[in-house]
Amino acid sequence: MICYQKLYDTLSLGLLPDFDLQVDEWSDKFMVIPKSSGSNEYGNYRTSRTPHAREIMRCLSADHPCKEVAVMVASQMFKTQIGLNWLSSTIHQSPSNFIWLMPTGGLQKRISGRIDKTIKAVPVLRDLVAKPNSRDAKNNQDTKEYMGGTLFIFTAGSAANISEVPARYVIIDEIDRCQRDVDQEGDPKKLTDGRQTTFQQNKKSYYPSSPTIDGESRINDLFLSGTQRRALAECIHCGHAQELIFERLVVNESGSALYPCESCGGMHTDKDKNLMFANGLWTDPVVGSTGYLQSFTASAMYLPYGWLSWSDMVKEHAAAQEKLDQGNDAMMIVFYNTRLARVWKRTIQTVSYQTLIDRAEHYDLRFAPSNVLFVTAGVDTQDNRLEVQIVGWGRNMSATILDYVVLHGDPADDDVWDQLTDLINSGIEHESGRVLQVIATAIDVGGHRGEAVKHYVRSKRIRSPIAIIGATKLNAPVLSKGSMQDVTWKGVSDKKGVMLHQVGTVDIKHVIFSRLSNDEDKKPGDRMLRFAKDLSPEYFGGLISETYDRQKKRYVKKHDGIRNEPLDTLTYAYATLHHSGIRAHRYTKKDWDALEAKFLNPVKSVEKQVSSDQQEVKESSQKVAAMPKPKLQSRGRSMMGSLRDRLRR
Repeated sequence: MICYQKLYDTLSLGLLPDFDLQVDEWSDKFMVIPKSSGSNEYGNYRTSRTPHAREIMRCLSADHPCKEVAVMVASQMFKTQIGLNWLSSTIHQSPSNFIWLMPTGGLQKRISGRIDKTIKAVPVLRDLVAKPNSRDAKNNQDTKEYMGGTLFIFTAGSAANISEVPARYVIIDEIDRCQRDVDQEGDPKKLTDGRQTTFQQNKKSYYPSSPTIDGESRINDLFLSGTQRRALAECIHCGHAQELIFERLVVNESGSALYPCESCGGMHTDKDKNLMFANGLWTDPVVGSTGYLQSFTASAMYLPYGWLSWSDMVKEHAAAQEKLDQGNDAMMIVFYNTRLARVWKRTIQTVSYQTLIDRAEHYDLRFAPSNVLFVTAGVDTQDNRLEVQIVGWGRNMSATILDYVVLHGDPADDDVWDQLTDLINSGIEHESGRVLQVIATAIDVGGHRGEAVKHYVRSKRIRSPIAIIGATKLNAPVLSKGSMQDVTWKGVSDKKGVMLHQVGTVDIKHVIFSRLSNDEDKKPGDRMLRFAKDLSPEYFGGLISETYDRQKKRYVKKHDGIRNEPLDTLTYAYATLHHSGIRAHRYTKKDWDALEAKFLNPVKSVEKQVSSDQQEVKESSQKVAAMPKPKLQSRGRSMMGSLRDRLRR
């Protein structure tokens, strides 16, 4: 009898007309943040903790006339919780089909788990949603049925997923991290718009995301197309409502960040945040907006007291600025996107061929100046040759080009790999009198000779060979952790295989071109990318042979017939710095100081200077001396003799 009563109550609830509670009201009454979610503030949800979320939830409510809500805010603010509040309130009050779109499968799994925990924690939802492993209804990672509708949790990488079902409600989470063109059928927003065709009168869409690069940010485009409302804070001294601007922060003698009121000059500390944000104020909609798309933006300056402090934001910015001064804008992009909720305006100046020629320095190739602390290499594979770039690395990952060599021969044969082995193992003379060994070499697996590359890497004839391939996904890491690949060589398959690492070529090339442009007015010793005059003209042309395509979000070849191997091999050599055996991108000032100190001791060898897990190669010089000299053609020293002559010196 009890079971029948529960079924009756559930069915009756589903047949009732829509409730009149707005999303924020419903959330304050029913929503529970489960402890298992990992949130530091679990328990009954309180809009008063993040008051700026209230207006956004009002816009998502059924009685609000807008149809789309775009929220461009900092990470870990309130984007996802608003989505959970809205989803939960619609299941309870006005159920219908709901699509929640995530950029990747990993994020899909994460949000699905969080939804499950929320349903379990909220009493009014438990009996409305199908139980996991139910015989009569679905409740799995991508589909959750409830009385009156179904939630579909899709990834944005497949048009088939998006086009499967009609839906009244849509969330596209982190739209800037979704593919711009899904299976050549348009961006996710256009595809989901088509799923709402039959719900024109009562549809609603929510787009929560932090932005990315100016000119490439979808959420920024949506924000500018909408009401463009900005979060406000009220001065605790005079009551003046104002937008908080990160650059206005001042740091006192104790190192604490304070915010001055733009009206009365009164100072505010982190402890004043809750009073400043209590009313959750926003600017009025911009003149001319229709209200169809309500858009909002708020930086991490508005995070509640006890979360990220203003002082911590200042420290993060200082660290990012230090990297930016070194020609690497990656940390600053993250800070702008995830803390300030602003697009990053990437300005890569065009560097001319003549500028590079004029900037080249008078140092011998295969001779490392004092600033070089260790050496890596990058290798590009073609059907009839290998192209090799050897790079010396110094403090803050500054680069000095030590050689560029073309090894002729089919990589399907052993001869060219013998040449590479001799070249890499021959060592580089250092200004200190030491001989530096190449500690890691990244070799491109792409092209027609991929199995030959994997076979060579598997043989480990050189120190730390790394099989690499360019990543196809956006925002790929500089060097992935790698995945095990079988090696098939001369008809025999080796299941032990090799680790294949993907390289985020776009981000690396951003660094290279940024350095090329930023170094223009610097003295040689302050440059982040140095090269010798003995390098061939083809090298300098190849270094700037590509340009960034904003539409494709990648670098493409210029239409001048100049080959791009110098740029590619430098990219590969840079990628080695992120390998687990090196991790130079994590070096602190203390680490660089310690590395430099080893060169001050004339007795100790530097063969162990970079990583404890790198094998010693004490006999490498004797072995190389006993080997036949390789037949090499150098693009770098054509005017000063062959590579064989340089090795003999």
